[in-house]
Amino acid sequence: MKTYLITGGAQGIGQATVELLLTNPDVALIVIDKQRTDFIDNCLAQYADRFSYYLQDIAERENLSEVLKEIAQRRLNGIVNVAGEVYLEKWDEMKLATWDRTLAVNLTAPLQIVHELRNALESNASIVNIASTDGTCAGIVTIAYAASKAGLMNLTKSLGAVLGEKGIRVNAIAPGWVETKMTEGTLPDESIELTPLKRNAKAQEVANLVEYLLSEKSSFISGETIAIDGGLSTIDYTIFKEVQRSELF
Repeated sequence: MKTYLITGGAQGIGQATVELLLTNPDVALIVIDKQRTDFIDNCLAQYADRFSYYLQDIAERENLSEVLKEIAQRRLNGIVNVAGEVYLEKWDEMKLATWDRTLAVNLTAPLQIVHELRNALESNASIVNIASTDGTCAGIVTIAYAASKAGLMNLTKSLGAVLGEKGIRVNAIAPGWVETKMTEGTLPDESIELTPLKRNAKAQEVANLVEYLLSEKSSFISGETIAIDGGLSTIDYTIFKEVQRSELF
């Protein structure tokens, strides 16, 4: 049986990933999240023999370390760092406490988790970090989030280089706009207008890519960040509007 650790598995992309992986009866999951939802309770009840859960805020470094010491007693086939936080702040109102919190969750915790579990990872393990296309552009009102995701992409490269000699692969996924409960009412209409596929992503579609990167089907992919945004990042907004005005498209 293969065992994977997932952070942020209580909702959104994390929940979709947990749901997908649990469809395989040969997979066991360990989930760390700062909240316990009905979904988590259902998993504990339905998959009691192969699902375990830790209620822990991964920004709390010392407490997280205690949880990881317990998890390190098991052998892991992979880690999926999904947990992330974003805060909207005007520049003049930006707080360093928000910056610290964002980087603690989005960047420092993934590093800590991989480092403290390095000896628990099987030689062919796979690590997947959930980044964001925001990490490739200016944040404006999400400066800390954008910086943390840019850092996570670079961390992915570094971890892939460090762990590669052990046969451990490390990759990142950079979603664009994804429809989840957390993003309800916040997705801009322009995201659909500009995306070549003319829609936003479903959390399930990101989970599908996570599953692929965990599997042997991606056995020679490492150190990469794969965008899953329906082609949105390929579009230049200014050129798009110019073409619209010309009525050629």
